[in-house]
Amino acid sequence: MRAFSTVLVAAAFVFSAHAAALDKRAISAPVQLCIDDINSAAAQLAIVKADVDAFISSKGYSGALAIHNKEQVLETRLKKAGTDCCAFTGTVTTEEADAVLNTVSTLVPQVSAALTSIVTKKPQFDAILLATTLVKSDIKNLDSQTKTLDTCLLAKTPSTHLDAANALVNQINTSFSTAKTAYGI
Repeated sequence: MRAFSTVLVAAAFVFSAHAAALDKRAISAPVQLCIDDINSAAAQLAIVKADVDAFISSKGYSGALAIHNKEQVLETRLKKAGTDCCAFTGTVTTEEADAVLNTVSTLVPQVSAALTSIVTKKPQFDAILLATTLVKSDIKNLDSQTKTLDTCLLAKTPSTHLDAANALVNQINTSFSTAKTAYGI
């Protein structure tokens, strides 16, 4: 939920172009489904972030609830990604690991930006009865779904890619930790 949307769009374009250049035959159908699910979650995250960025307390509880409802869609997409990515048995190939890491690499800054926006908007949510309770619940649930997906992806990552994968997971964990601390979770 950062204000680097121009940079994110440019990065997404670069990574998308790189991913499109990969030989489609090198990516198995289950891994491609996992990538597609992660991209779907990223698209919904952008929607949630935009709504959080635009939120002001005068939108009231209904405005906070609208964000929560979009977060629920994001949560559903993360659950699907966790299910589909974890269903793949064995370790992925180098080409598949590269493709997944490229996808996750574009998602991590978006997750960090979204969580930063949530922290920045805390005073706005605090001004509305029960809004902060919704946000706390959303942070907890998204953190849980993200950890499930991270654990699964790390288990399937070849050892040659584990350092890069762990670095991405650490970035996400740090962002969630900051948000949880800000909200007293």
